Amino acid sequence: SRDELLFLMVNDSDGFNRWNASQLLAIDLFEELQAELVAGNTLTLPESLIEAYTGVLNSSLADPNLDKAMVAQLLSLPTVGFLIEKAQVANVASIFAVRAFLLNGLADALYPLFLDVYKQNVSSAEYAADAESIARRSLKNLALAYLVRTERDEAVALAQSQFTAASNMTDQAAGLRCLVNSAAETAVALKRDALNSFYEQWSHEPLVVDQWFVIQAVCQLPGSLDQVKQLLEHDDFDIRNPNKVRSLIGAFCAQNHIGFHDASGEGYEFLA
Repeated sequence: SRDELLFLMVNDSDGFNRWNASQLLAIDLFEELQAELVAGNTLTLPESLIEAYTGVLNSSLADPNLDKAMVAQLLSLPTVGFLIEKAQVANVASIFAVRAFLLNGLADALYPLFLDVYKQNVSSAEYAADAESIARRSLKNLALAYLVRTERDEAVALAQSQFTAASNMTDQAAGLRCLVNSAAETAVALKRDALNSFYEQWSHEPLVVDQWFVIQAVCQLPGSLDQVKQLLEHDDFDIRNPNKVRSLIGAFCAQNHIGFHDASGEGYEFLA
């Protein structure tokens, strides 16, 4: 039952069991909400999901030794790609809309907890690639993504600050990704400046420029296809270079589900 899944997600001693319960609970709630959306009904954020996420966030704050990589997984909803694969007939627009509704609702309802988790995992220590540091960055950047979804000035400023002050590519790219995907008015100029700054800093590294293309190609905001078409004319894009094709055209068509599967068919025409 949902109550049992919720209990397992928050309390089980086995990390995989907790993650599995979180995914099963999310999928069950997701399918119910998608049916409501298709029927034209108003969506309501499930209390059970709020309760589950509250429990996970509180346990992370209370126990600094808790596996942060596991916590990050517990707080991650099934991806759009997974939900598309699971559907017998994939209504991409409704899948994306319901998932965005859940993410935005959780971000708004649990903003103070996500902010505390973010702050708890900010570190001034020298960059390290050990498992503990990687897990801490993963949880911190997940919390940042939730915070920025609220479009609050404070959250956008956090993303900008992290991008500017980052001592490693993981944090810098995460800050940039949050800015690029933010619909907040305060993010418009910041994302433009951040994209220019990132490119100027890394233009001598082709593989990093590839990531710069990817971040823009998978942007979930309206108009992403137009942006991709503009980037086809960029000096660093070469249609004869497989890495560049994968980073821009491939990333848009394979990862930007809402952009590529737009009902207008423009994404399909673009790929063809």
